[in-house]
Amino acid sequence: MRRFVAVLLAVVGMTASFTGCLKRHVPKGWYEDAIAYYQDGFNNNWSNIDPERHLNVSNEQRNPAIKFGYLLKDLDGDGAEELLIGIIEPSGATKFTDVIVYHYDLGEYDLLSGGEGYYIYLCNGDVLRVDSWYGSETQSKYMRYDSSDSTFPYVTEGNYAPMRFELTPF
Repeated sequence: MRRFVAVLLAVVGMTASFTGCLKRHVPKGWYEDAIAYYQDGFNNNWSNIDPERHLNVSNEQRNPAIKFGYLLKDLDGDGAEELLIGIIEPSGATKFTDVIVYHYDLGEYDLLSGGEGYYIYLCNGDVLRVDSWYGSETQSKYMRYDSSDSTFPYVTEGNYAPMRFELTPF
């Protein structure tokens, strides 16, 4: 009997593994609470800041003269949307200050953040260009999001141009 149970468990385990039943999935709508948090922050001068959350708030975001919005975009083709926070401007490529992802252990997580001279641009091919300034020198790095291990590996080949997106205002 023990052998039968052991074989049965092994077969069920292998079947579940091969069919993707054991694969971790991102909960649908995971970003709704993060959007509400940012909406409340922009509306109430960030009196709601919670240091326990894994969401950053830059000085730029605290400036009421700068208007922010968000974009939901599946950056790595896994079927789950990532949340990008950006500056609403009348022209030019959209400047993003935060890329918030769903982390399997932490939930919502601001995995890539910037602002105040450090911006993130979404380019063709869902490649991110991260610009940073060091004195008068601009440094650009290109990367692509990989949700399997919550990283942004560098992209070294290809021509990627920052694009403009219509953001949903907060």
